[in-house]
Amino acid sequence: MKKEKLILKFNHILFWWYYKRVPVFFHKWTILKSVKILVSNYEHAEYRYEGLEKVVRNASKRETEMRSEISNLQLKLMGVSQEVIDPLNKMFGVNLQGKSTQERDN
Repeated sequence: MKKEKLILKFNHILFWWYYKRVPVFFHKWTILKSVKILVSNYEHAEYRYEGLEKVVRNASKRETEMRSEISNLQLKLMGVSQEVIDPLNKMFGVNLQGKSTQERDN
């Protein structure tokens, strides 16, 4: 009899502790169902976060590519020759492109 009372008291404490810490939304289910839903919510949030992180990473990469392309087009419009840009490319480790000798001759 004493063992059963102890188990019952432990269950009361566990339920009280759990339901005190979860939002009210989770109170309408049993503890096992509530835990499953809570876990699935966390997993879904993680999945969403990873997806958003991937989108931001790809957008950042694409923006860098587009900025580089715009810079190259601006240099070509200004008529800066590739011979002038090559030392800068080596010095700063970039890949700027100006007008080639073929483009200038045309």
